[in-house]
Amino acid sequence: MMQEAIKLIQENPEILVFLSLGIGYLIGKIKVKGFGLGSTASVLLVAMVLGQITIEVPSLLKNISFALFAFCIGYQVGPQFFGSLRKEGLNYLWIALVVALVGLVTVIILGKALHFDKGTTAGLFAGAMTQSAVIGTAQGAVDSLSISGADKAVLNGNIAVAYAITYIFGTIGVIIFFKLLPGSLRLNLKKEARKLEEKMGGASDLSKNPALFSWSQQVGLRAYTATSKAIIGKSAAEVERLFSVRITIDRIERNGKMFDATADTQIEAADILVITGNFKGLLEGANIIGYEVDSSEFAEMVGESLDICILNPIMTGKPLSELAKIPEILDAGRGVFLRGATRQGRALPITLGTVLNKCDVVKLVGTKADVERAAQLLGYPMRPTSATDLIMVGVGCVLGTLLGTLAVTIGGVPLTLGVGGGVLVAGLIFGWLRSVHPTFGQIPEGGQWILNDLGLNLFIACIGLSSAKQALQAMQTNGLTIFGAGVVLAFVPIIAGVLFGKYLLRMNPVLLLGALTGARVIPPALNTLQEDAESSMLTLGFAAPFAFANVFLTIMGSVIINLM
Repeated sequence: MMQEAIKLIQENPEILVFLSLGIGYLIGKIKVKGFGLGSTASVLLVAMVLGQITIEVPSLLKNISFALFAFCIGYQVGPQFFGSLRKEGLNYLWIALVVALVGLVTVIILGKALHFDKGTTAGLFAGAMTQSAVIGTAQGAVDSLSISGADKAVLNGNIAVAYAITYIFGTIGVIIFFKLLPGSLRLNLKKEARKLEEKMGGASDLSKNPALFSWSQQVGLRAYTATSKAIIGKSAAEVERLFSVRITIDRIERNGKMFDATADTQIEAADILVITGNFKGLLEGANIIGYEVDSSEFAEMVGESLDICILNPIMTGKPLSELAKIPEILDAGRGVFLRGATRQGRALPITLGTVLNKCDVVKLVGTKADVERAAQLLGYPMRPTSATDLIMVGVGCVLGTLLGTLAVTIGGVPLTLGVGGGVLVAGLIFGWLRSVHPTFGQIPEGGQWILNDLGLNLFIACIGLSSAKQALQAMQTNGLTIFGAGVVLAFVPIIAGVLFGKYLLRMNPVLLLGALTGARVIPPALNTLQEDAESSMLTLGFAAPFAFANVFLTIMGSVIINLM
């Protein structure tokens, strides 16, 4: 019976591939006191266990899955990567570069001192620096070496082994390290976050947790009859300024006829003013305008909540306090209320000093007409869709593969991006092009998840299954040494980044910590720090280094193979 089952699996290797994914994702969901292995490490470990059954995993499957993952990573960070190559983003560029280069130097020293081969050294870097994409670029570089197929198999197997041994500590150990880091620097993170919030104009408590909202902050609609003599003859804008919070006189009914109000519209006696705003502003309407009337007859006024990708240069590089004074924005934003903003999917604090970058996403609410008008000025409305532009994905992967085959000789050492690095660069370019011309190249969030998460873990499953038996032997012989080297490599680049950012760049400590979590591509550490700080201010430092690091660290796989 057992022999028949093994024969069935060997004839259909996809069985073990899907089992590795299913069981790996299941284990990845398990958390103990907030910590878990995550899907990638879990899939690799499960694949190594199942891989004790000898099967042949098609290399084509491995290459395609990694190419899709690399392209999607580039697509996601491309706008932020190129958008941060400005003066205000240079500090974040340097932080990411220092962390990557110190990591490279450290792993080369460790590899030489401990007599690791090329594969083990690259896998050590991939795991301890928690950048799974390094596996793909390193294996691509191994495949281009002028050695036998058997030797390539050994090196590729060692990459997976070293990654598996070091990845767990590279994640959990670093999260704990970041949690302890503010205390070791004698930094009151909560206090420093408050100081930064005050400097930037203050942040609402709800901006720290985008899943929560206050009922009193929700935008509503009410109608009042203009009976107050204080407002008769005044313009709509003048009346709006009488309120303690921002409201908009959106429509007016006069002599039985309804029309849209503008800032200059003069108020006449007995006009019915339809105002929009939050709860506090609506309550003030009776005292300022006159008695309230039944607003149900205005129910045909359709409201809209819309996410908009910021593309207009007029919106970028300036704090919200300055944007609120620009006439063009005031006109387009009439009747529209900002209810949140994200950068690379992470909530931004909404303060007067918050600066929006290109491709940040803002959530606007208001009447449909007002929101659509604002969307035309601000950028590209991100309407729900399930369609993915597979033409762009296919063309990008082809061009990236061709780019990855090119080699440049520096100091006698042939350097190449490899297929993974080439496709990553193609993704960067196409992601940036979409931010400039958002009429093409749409990949919805669900599509991005499939390409990114499933692409990576399918690749990891193939790696684990094909190197499982070699991995068991390597863990028994060098496992402890590799683990110790991984601990050193996990911490040294962070310490170097702290010293560089604090003493040379003199960065704000809150932004520096956020930047370091981005440079180490470890979002769970950012989440931990934000919980301790009770503030989302760290997100401002995270996004740009995260984009840079995804590129710098990924190409290090090829560099390590060629330098060792």
